[in-house]
Amino acid sequence: MWMWGLSMKNLFCKLGTGRKGWHFDKADLTEVTEELSNPARGWYQIHTFRIEQEPDFNELEWCVNKRDTLVLVLMDIGFFQDRDLDEEALERIGRILRFFADRKYDCIVRAVYDHEGRAMEREPFFFGQVLKHLQQICGVLEQYSGSVFVYQGMLVGNWGEMHTSRFLHEDKLVQMTEVLRSCIGDRMYLAVRRPVCWRLLHRSMDGVKLICFDHMGLFDDGMFGSASHLGTFGTLSREEASWNVPWSREDELAFERELGHYAPNGGEAVYGDGFVEGMTPERVIRELRQMQVTYLNRVYDAKILDVWKEWSCPGHSVWTDKSLLDFIGAHLGYRLLVRKASMIVKKGNGKSLVEVEVENIGFGGVYQEAELYLESLDERGQRCLVEPVQQMKGWCSGEKRQLSWKMELGNYELYLGARRKWDGMRIRFANLSDSEGRTLLGRISME
Repeated sequence: MWMWGLSMKNLFCKLGTGRKGWHFDKADLTEVTEELSNPARGWYQIHTFRIEQEPDFNELEWCVNKRDTLVLVLMDIGFFQDRDLDEEALERIGRILRFFADRKYDCIVRAVYDHEGRAMEREPFFFGQVLKHLQQICGVLEQYSGSVFVYQGMLVGNWGEMHTSRFLHEDKLVQMTEVLRSCIGDRMYLAVRRPVCWRLLHRSMDGVKLICFDHMGLFDDGMFGSASHLGTFGTLSREEASWNVPWSREDELAFERELGHYAPNGGEAVYGDGFVEGMTPERVIRELRQMQVTYLNRVYDAKILDVWKEWSCPGHSVWTDKSLLDFIGAHLGYRLLVRKASMIVKKGNGKSLVEVEVENIGFGGVYQEAELYLESLDERGQRCLVEPVQQMKGWCSGEKRQLSWKMELGNYELYLGARRKWDGMRIRFANLSDSEGRTLLGRISME
């Protein structure tokens, strides 16, 4: 449908002189305040499964949150404490992952021996059994690597959170990590519970520029529970401490910001008595951005989520009348905002250069292969994809990118679109968009 007419007059700001020639009428690029259902970011809910029992998939259909693109699949394998997972259990894991894959969810997966805080009772006696379980689980994960976004933990510890276990010595962590690294492929990430665990597994990074070569990030289920995030951080400064001990809150947050350029971070926010009272909306936003938070539990901890819901969003912007909770939900992970769009006419050759500035205003980066593309729509409704596409993986929080496309002059509407490469899932911008998730940049016309 040709969209131009008097009804659209207020949508555009005309640029250029009064001379006859090619003109670019820029569309309204105001930021919207909605939470975008983009892949591999946002809120999640936990779905817990005992692997010895077949889930009621009909009931599960009613439990999933249709607004989310993420779920956390927690698989309790404690029933198999003293033996290998049998074929039926492995097939059941596959059916669970397939259920979510068929519904286009990206899965955060955590396999555990315990989800009640009793890991010392439920973990295997022999470490060799832990390794065998990991190998078996990895065999299933490889079949669903496209839909598994993050694999958290290494089976051990209370709630699988890598504490209160006999299997957390460095040599055992290294062995478990090697098993997991063998199955992650190009799209899946690993996550360990504390920054110090990451450093123990990456001793070669001590004293050099941080690079994450193995898709390993962090998860933090103690955010704001205390000054140390319930034991996530230590007290010594980076200068005072060695590489393999916890650092102070300030230094660990700086470390997480650096690591967040390569791998996602997420988890749960917890209400900490005596600590949350000292927080402000500005500080919460600053620290979530420092941590590069990509995903959060939308249910737990309800007490701190209610506080965020009551707090107003700070500053003066389109978010002024929204709650802090609204702002946080919209900015988890990446959030791409088109800041500018313009056109330069190349004299004498019938071509133009379209230039677009896009900023990632979210807390986190783009961690999966995705691409931006420019699409034109003429008066007859004919679409044309303008090459080349622009790659998005590695687009960090706060980073602006200047994009440009060369194209033939003509009477066109120009749209900016984005999609994840492996499945074509649309990625919407934080601007007005059409039913296909594309953002209108403006119109090229002869006047």
